[in-house]
Amino acid sequence: PDEQLPPNLLRGSEKPFTPVNRLKRERVAHNKKRTADEATALEKKLLAGERKKRRKLEAAGIDYEFGGYEAAVAQREKKRKRAASA
Repeated sequence: PDEQLPPNLLRGSEKPFTPVNRLKRERVAHNKKRTADEATALEKKLLAGERKKRRKLEAAGIDYEFGGYEAAVAQREKKRKRAASA
């Protein structure tokens, strides 16, 4: 019976359904501006993973040299020092 139905049962049923653009939502979340703390934490995580990979390669007896994140961080620090001294 109609009198037993809650008044808000069909609220919003006249509006058309608009699907969520998940690709756009994920893109915005991925490309957001990071704070300095977040960037530092991400850098530490990447460096730790790279060190772990280097140790695994060395333990397996594979002699493989690559710059990786350590080289990128060192280069960035070198540029910062040069800019600060200039």
